[in-house]
Amino acid sequence: MLFVAHPGGAGPRGRAPESRAGGDALGRGYYVCGALSLGAALLAMFLAYSVLVAVASLVPLLSTTTIAFAGVLTWLVLWLAFDAVRLWLLGRTTA
Repeated sequence: MLFVAHPGGAGPRGRAPESRAGGDALGRGYYVCGALSLGAALLAMFLAYSVLVAVASLVPLLSTTTIAFAGVLTWLVLWLAFDAVRLWLLGRTTA
């Protein structure tokens, strides 16, 4: 499990429970990071598809599973990276 320190108060997500308007903007950022990382993962998979198929063909029965797993893993890693950068930038602008 990954814990990321959120800027703000002492609530469960790093913000005070009464700050509802700021929480909506903070939550929307997760969706934006998810959408951007999905686009970046699709672009990366498209650009590296021939290499990925060559590697996946080493395991003939699981080649499509390998390609799908690589796509989902790429998406999640990019999502975490984009979110960490976004939170780092938010911390720098609020401090």
